[in-house]
This record gives sequence, structure tokens and C-alpha cells, in this order.
Amino acid sequence: MQDFHKLLVWQKAHQLALLTYKLTADFPRDETFGLKNSLRRVSVDIPAYIAEGSMKPNDAEFARSLSAALGFANRLEYYALLARDLTFFGVEIHSDYEAAIIDVKKMLNKFGGQLRRE
Repeated sequence: MQDFHKLLVWQKAHQLALLTYKLTADFPRDETFGLKNSLRRVSVDIPAYIAEGSMKPNDAEFARSLSAALGFANRLEYYALLARDLTFFGVEIHSDYEAAIIDVKKMLNKFGGQLRRE
């Protein structure tokens, strides 16, 4: 068991969720229960699964939670692409946002791999 607050991957994922809320604040009103909600919900699932996994009784179960978080990060990456294509995000904003998502994905993949080897 680990204190999730101390995990760099959780900290980065939490910052990503906060960024998602900021970037979606000005989405069109008719997207409140559409893409805006989907982006926010999945961005929160990433740090939530890391936090949940940190309390699992063994590394294998924690690695499964990280794998689920990685799946949510992949979904977030797609939603961000869709937001760009619908012109809710500009190209530069999307590029920076995508880079932050990919950074979290890499960290999740690496940490999950380390847990599976231990």
C-alpha cells in the first residue's frame, strides 16, 4: 500500500484533471452533458483509479488499476482529438493538452510495468 498523494503519476494525473476542467469551462452550453462531461469524467477517472489501486493488497492488483487508468487516458486522448476536430480546442491548445495526456500515459505504462515485474 502506498500513499497516492506521494506518487508522481497521481500528481500529474490530478493536474491533468484540473487542466481538463479549465479547458472545458467555455465549451458550448449544449455540450454540458455531451463531450464536456465525457472529458471531465474520464479525466477524473485516471487519478481516481491510481488512488484506488494504491490501496490494493498487492502489486499485481495495483498494476490492474493502473492498466484501467491507462485505458481512461487513451479515451481522454481520443476525446481531446474529437474536441479539436469539432473546433472546441484550437490546434495549439490541443497539442499541449495531448502532450500532457501522453506524459501521463507513459508514466502509467512504466509504473505498471515495474509493478508487474516485482
